[in-house]
Amino acid sequence: MTATISSFALESMGFRDPIDRGGITASFTSVTVYEIRGINLPDGFAEARQAHVAGSDYQVAFSKSVNAGCHLLIGDDFAESESDWLQEVKSEGPFVLIVVGPTETIDCEAGRMMQMPDGSITTYDSFQSLRETLKSLEERVLPPVVAAITLALNEPERYVALRKIDRASIGHTVDGVAVHDVRLDIRAEMTVSRALDEAQVVKALEASVERAPRLHKKAATYFSLATAEDDQLKRFLYFFLSLEVEIHAVFGRIDHSSKLRNQLLRDGLSAPLPSTTDLIVRDIAKWNNLFDRFVWCVTCVWTYLGDDDIRHFKELKEARDAIAHGRVSEPPSGYARQAELLAHKILWGQEVAVPDPSLN
Repeated sequence: MTATISSFALESMGFRDPIDRGGITASFTSVTVYEIRGINLPDGFAEARQAHVAGSDYQVAFSKSVNAGCHLLIGDDFAESESDWLQEVKSEGPFVLIVVGPTETIDCEAGRMMQMPDGSITTYDSFQSLRETLKSLEERVLPPVVAAITLALNEPERYVALRKIDRASIGHTVDGVAVHDVRLDIRAEMTVSRALDEAQVVKALEASVERAPRLHKKAATYFSLATAEDDQLKRFLYFFLSLEVEIHAVFGRIDHSSKLRNQLLRDGLSAPLPSTTDLIVRDIAKWNNLFDRFVWCVTCVWTYLGDDDIRHFKELKEARDAIAHGRVSEPPSGYARQAELLAHKILWGQEVAVPDPSLN
């Protein structure tokens, strides 16, 4: 349902100055804030990087304080009162801040505005096209970056998750005047944290920046969607989709002929005839069963996985199939976590932390 705010209500809110279409031209940047669950950062820590992923530039910061991190990225506070903001979002940090943009310059729609004491301009829903532009940028950038950060911070005995807690956008005119475009929208967990020293945090930040462009776009998107979900059914299905996409992508990149010869020689068998290899390779290339492809990927690429992982994947696939065929309406308890753990291992390419069963 769409609610329309009356002119009287807008004037009562302070939006008394009318603006014509195109009266203000500005480019916009978005800042998305995630709480890092599972680690602590040193007091006063704030570190940022500029990077590129999915055809777009972005900035990312790890910070103990949301305002300190935002200052590193855009030179301004995220919240006027950080203590009040912390109470509002029910978080004590630490935080990841991801900056997307700036966009191309955008003309405003006709509407209303007010001049702020600090010289900035606040408009009411006057840059509607900006929302779609920023949304498109964020849909490309945020999933691989969030997935890479989550994977970088997870290690054996340390389980880390990101929770999106806030987002803001800010524009600037060609003259450098800050523009805030606002509108009204009418619509218990426990975390165990481990302290990280500065070197560990910097290492994870560097690893996430390096890894983000290498993640499969769709696999990272499903992984990111899963991390944002509280519903266990949706989390399970999104994590399984991330696994499925990655399995098909990796299977498609395998040089089956080379891997087959190496496997036979490693097992102490005589080198097969080329015609024999071709026959077997033609059969392997036709494998469409997801489980068969997973086992072959483990054999050829994910050699750090073992029989337990293969068994777990088979159980996850059986649960997904049961849901898809309508035999059950939700996965067994703990399966969302198991799918998440296996997705961590595969997307990051190494062992990761085992989730605490008490967090299910």
